Amino acid sequence: MSSKRDDVRLLVKSVITKLENKKAVSFPVRLRQIVQDEMVGLVSPYILTDEDLRERALARIGAKAEALSDSAFTDSDQFKAAKAVIRKTFGDDVLNGFYFQKPLKTVARTMAEYFMRSSHIDEVYESDDDMEKQIVEMVQKFDINQVH
Repeated sequence: MSSKRDDVRLLVKSVITKLENKKAVSFPVRLRQIVQDEMVGLVSPYILTDEDLRERALARIGAKAEALSDSAFTDSDQFKAAKAVIRKTFGDDVLNGFYFQKPLKTVARTMAEYFMRSSHIDEVYESDDDMEKQIVEMVQKFDINQVH
């Protein structure tokens, strides 16, 4: 199982690559890793994965978890109920295995603003609104299984 950071990193890398390929942004290739790292740092607090839900469900149940074996516990009704309660807190902000702490549009705006303001980006060829719209569409179409 990949970690939250890996999944979010793949999502960010995909968005950056697609924006570059569409000639929406440009920056020196040598700065690619810096741009990705900064973007991951900006958005990862707002994007959770199944791994995060599992950890939160385990934390919610607390000490009872220690009494059960890991595999039996994660299959238990109590664990599933705790996970369902946590999952409901996200409302409609669940997409392709990602659970957004803020609406996707807000996360996309954060990413677009990064491109507009970062000293690592040479040029942005789209308006803020167009960039935000493209990012939302890219995230909506992102499939972690097609990346690996």
